[in-house]
Amino acid sequence: MFGYIKPFSPELKMREFDAYKAVYCSLCRQLGENFGPLAKMTLSYDYTFVAMLSIGLSDDAFSLTKTRCMANPLKKKPCVCRCKEISFVADCAMLMFYYKVKDNIQDHRGIQKLPFLFLLPFFASARKKALKRSKTADTLFSQMMEGQKRVEQKCSESLDEAAEPTALALAGLMEQFAHTDGEKRILNRLGYLLGRFVYLSDALDDLSEDAKHRTYNPFLLKFAKDGLDPNRKKEILEYGKGVLNITVAELGLAYELLTLRHYEPILSNIIYLGLRAAIKNLGSGNPKRKKAEAFQ
Repeated sequence: MFGYIKPFSPELKMREFDAYKAVYCSLCRQLGENFGPLAKMTLSYDYTFVAMLSIGLSDDAFSLTKTRCMANPLKKKPCVCRCKEISFVADCAMLMFYYKVKDNIQDHRGIQKLPFLFLLPFFASARKKALKRSKTADTLFSQMMEGQKRVEQKCSESLDEAAEPTALALAGLMEQFAHTDGEKRILNRLGYLLGRFVYLSDALDDLSEDAKHRTYNPFLLKFAKDGLDPNRKKEILEYGKGVLNITVAELGLAYELLTLRHYEPILSNIIYLGLRAAIKNLGSGNPKRKKAEAFQ
């Protein structure tokens, strides 16, 4: 995923910020332990949110431990003790990245393929490990990539159709955290809207790059077939942000139906403030997939 689902840190209390860091760092540690140091490149804010939500819905108690980090080995950092939720999300990160690497190999030509060809054996091996524990997630991501490929081959101008594969994948993924049928329906809707949010945010952020390289982007096909000038880009960003704000409003309604047992203030910050802040920053030229340097 792409790093759009993150907290609005100015409104987090220190203890909430520390709790978020603990989940982030525990996911990083789990990736390294399960799949090796290279796996940590798949870490993102989005997966941290997924991990935090899955723990937040759990009836199980959890505790913290302090471990050393490769980025700062002299200082121990608090991490969530090993739990099935963190392990599952680590598997999902690896599976998703495996399919992304395969997709990039198909999309690029010549020398541009080399980095992904180099990475493929590692992530193929990691996928085999993750597949033993998380077959459902593997199926969801495989179907997502196949669906996305069909949409791109069709050159669909529909924003709804373009976002559908990612939305369905996140809907299916979120269902895995449900404890009741009612909670399953809520999480399905929440995941669907999150997937839609992530896909459309990424498409808006990539407007200039996709226009330059003539790669698929539903916003360009819908509004800028003749080319992307600054005025047209501004209009597309304004329209797209409006669509995303409606999506986030619907997402908030689904979120309010959940009963959270842990991390409620942090998750609410992300849903009500973080997503809006991410929308505001789209197209600003700021790096959109920042690693959490402040957490190192």
